Amino acid sequence: MPPGSWQSVTYGNGRFVALSSVNASPQEMVSTNGVNWTAVSGPAGQWTGLTFGGGRFVAVSSLGQIITSTDGEHWTQTWLHSKYHFTSVAYGNGRFVAVDGALGTTVVSVTGLGWSFYPAPMTGLRWGAVAYGNGNFVAFDGSGSGYIATSVLGYVWTLHRYSPAQEINGATFGCGSFVAAGQSTGSTNDFISSPTGATWTATAVPTDAVSEWTSVAYGAHRFVAVDSTGNIAWLQSAANCSSTIPMAPQQVSGNVHNGEVWTYMHPPSSAGGAPVNGYRVTLTDGVSTKQCSAPVYFEPNCIIRGLKDHKVYWVTAQSHNRFGYSVPTDAQSVIPVASWRFNAVTATPVISESAPVVVQVTGVLANGEGIYPASLIAVHFDARLTYCRPSPFGECLITVSNPSVGPASIFATYTGYGRSYRSPASHVTVVP
Repeated sequence: MPPGSWQSVTYGNGRFVALSSVNASPQEMVSTNGVNWTAVSGPAGQWTGLTFGGGRFVAVSSLGQIITSTDGEHWTQTWLHSKYHFTSVAYGNGRFVAVDGALGTTVVSVTGLGWSFYPAPMTGLRWGAVAYGNGNFVAFDGSGSGYIATSVLGYVWTLHRYSPAQEINGATFGCGSFVAAGQSTGSTNDFISSPTGATWTATAVPTDAVSEWTSVAYGAHRFVAVDSTGNIAWLQSAANCSSTIPMAPQQVSGNVHNGEVWTYMHPPSSAGGAPVNGYRVTLTDGVSTKQCSAPVYFEPNCIIRGLKDHKVYWVTAQSHNRFGYSVPTDAQSVIPVASWRFNAVTATPVISESAPVVVQVTGVLANGEGIYPASLIAVHFDARLTYCRPSPFGECLITVSNPSVGPASIFATYTGYGRSYRSPASHVTVVP
């Protein structure tokens, strides 16, 4: 191998591609068999993550760069923001997801060309790795906090935690399980595994407990991990991995009405190791939880009643086969209202100046981009303008910080199906 720090490698379009994590020539190596390698000049950068999907290679760097290529040799830069320190990138569910170790940001792209960024689900997170499997992205905090986040689409993330916490540097999915490894903050350094990313099991390492595991991969019925001192560990998996849970339902959406929510969905793209035999919808306000079951059907659906109008609930859905439930879909907000119309209101007509104002926008109709609301909603709070993208249930939640004292008018606007909509105006008074 030529001099360099070869931190990332992947396979696609008939070749292996490796990129260097130090900005020195050569930057890249390619191989068609994994044994004989050719050094090429490659793209300049400090490359920390590399993946292949949808006919494209995508690489990320610690300098905030993202590049893409269809052949692994001719690269195009599609993102450059130096405040980010990208550590890993994964492909699944028709999209690329890259994670950042500086601000805890995730960025998402369907093509690898245009990217959208999303803030961390809590402050202080520093993502060290991301992996995709069985319809779910799993991101690992690299600071040793023990936090893990899961997401179906990469936009909305649910936090989980495992113990004992450790720094995670590498993760993969194979044979129905996520496996991750890194460096502990104490005297032990376990491999951790999970079928869904929510609950984790620790397994002791077969060598020095304080070694730093840098990467793990799955293939040929084996998990293989490498560490920074030259150790290699492997674990044989079952030869038959078909006994798996299904993927999550697709395109979960619905309607809200006076005290109830009707949820419908499409079947998962993979039923797993057995046919799907039902669906479960879960609704929660953070204190209490309600559920309903949907039978197998073209568009499985069910209704949850007994809800309070203008109270914010969160909905998830799961598929089920004889091996168990899928991971839940990303949580979506729903707000029952007495009359489902395009409207923007606050919970109370009198608001304290020191408290942030939460504006509820309901009754957003579908538009020309598909059956789901996709157009940005513009919320006018007096002279201030804020935007949000509505949930598949046709509503938005917008928080306005530090409102000015005095009366304020609130209304919302958007364009769908080529037509402009404007809600009736609501009025609030902000008091000192």
